[in-house]
Formats: sequence, structure tokens, C-alpha cells
Amino acid sequence: MRLVEINTHPVYRRPNVPVQGLDQERDQMHLMPMLEYENYELKRATISRYSLVKFDGNFYSVPDTYRPRHITLKILVDRIEFLDGNGIIASHRRLTGKQRYSLDITHYIKTFHRKPGALPNSRVLAQVDELIRDMFNCYYQDDPKKNLPILDLMRETSPEALSAALAILNEQNIHPTCDSIRFFLHKTDVLMVEPFDFKGGFAVLEPDLAAFDRIMEG
Repeated sequence: MRLVEINTHPVYRRPNVPVQGLDQERDQMHLMPMLEYENYELKRATISRYSLVKFDGNFYSVPDTYRPRHITLKILVDRIEFLDGNGIIASHRRLTGKQRYSLDITHYIKTFHRKPGALPNSRVLAQVDELIRDMFNCYYQDDPKKNLPILDLMRETSPEALSAALAILNEQNIHPTCDSIRFFLHKTDVLMVEPFDFKGGFAVLEPDLAAFDRIMEG
């Protein structure tokens, strides 16, 4: 009640009381924006022939299938998104320091199909998860071409999914071939039906076969 009394009391040198002034201001107010506010900066950058974009002294990969030479960077506090129009073609955690690389191996699969011999000593292989790197070094280093179908599987899913499948294969001592990896990449849980537990079992009466004779006799 005290607030009502204050807001309906005349104010010095003002023609209206506060509640009247609020009503007048409401007519001038606009709706709040519906989109969530993001603090970011947009910049244009050039893509090198190695599918790299340099920003703030560091390098980020984009897919080697992307043709234009220039791209838009959406620079946020913790990450950078690489935009083609409104679509995101790549996203990286924002690096600190200088001369560092953030590379996604799936961005270079087309290149490795053309030059499989470049894979063993590539910078991008050195950045992948340890399980993926160990698989290549143990089984495919001498013949990188055989590793290409596995790279294709990784592009269809993700490096994280491939690492999870490799962890299962390692636990079961299964050779990481393309087929075995594909099985665990696309494996779905089987619905298990809880068994019925009836103590004592069922009592089954012996059938009266004479009933069939009576039916046949009419």
C-alpha cells in the first residue's frame, strides 16, 4: 500500500504522477528481441592451399572439399566458426598463443585419397586421438591405402565415435579392420526381455484324446 501511495503522489516539477508517466512510457516501449544475444566478431579470411585459415597467429583447418578461397570467421570467446553464408562448414576451439594448429583429420580425407603416402608423416595424424594413431601405426603404416576406408567411416560418423569403437575392439583383442570397426560403429543395443521366473513351474494336464474321436464321429 505504501508503494501505491508513493506512485500516485504528485512529484515536484512533473505534470503527472509516477503511474501516469509509466503508462505514457509503455506506449513507447518495444518488444525484447527473441534471438539469444551472442558476443562475437565477424572477419573475412583467406584459405591456403593446405586448407588452412590463419587467425591471430594460429592455423585452423577447413574441409578440403571447400572451393572458395575466402571465408567468413565468426569469432567467439572460446571458439571460431567458419561460415559459408549462414551455414557452418567447420568449428574449432579457439587457440591461445602463436603458431599453433587445430586440425580435423576428416577435413583432409579427400587429400589422403589422392595422396595416401602423405598420411604417415602428416601433422593432422599427430593430433588425432591416441587410439586412432596407434591403430594406424600398428596396422596400416606400411600400406596407408588400406586405411582409407576407415577414414571414410570416420567422416560418416566422427573421430570420437571411431575412438570408442577402437576401445571396444582393443578390449576384445579384435583386429581393427574396416568391417569390424563398422560393426561397432553402427551397433545398437539389443532389447533384452526379462525372463519370467515362476517357482514350481506349471501343472500340465494330460490331454483327453478321446475328445477328438467324438468330434470326428459327429
